[in-house]
Amino acid sequence: MDVQTNKQKNLERELITTIRKLQPHRAWQVLDFARWLQTQPIRDGLPGEEITAEELEVEEQAWETFYLANQAEFREMAQQAINELESGDTLEMVIENGKITAR
Repeated sequence: MDVQTNKQKNLERELITTIRKLQPHRAWQVLDFARWLQTQPIRDGLPGEEITAEELEVEEQAWETFYLANQAEFREMAQQAINELESGDTLEMVIENGKITAR
């Protein structure tokens, strides 16, 4: 078994061990995040490096494609948020003394 395959198997074991310790709803959140990551462009650079115009265009196109494919769900979520706001089921988020609070 080569070094890369061994590293991948160790990573998979670590992920599974970690996820098994989570509450079920948290495990679903991890899965949701991993699926979101799959929609993101893969960059070879380090975090914090400037993104090129070409990379930005690819990222914007990926988002546009994703949005168009899920437009009905986004509209439904927006309508739900509006309904909750109008019914008073939400709290306003404000910044006070440099901290975000709800009121």
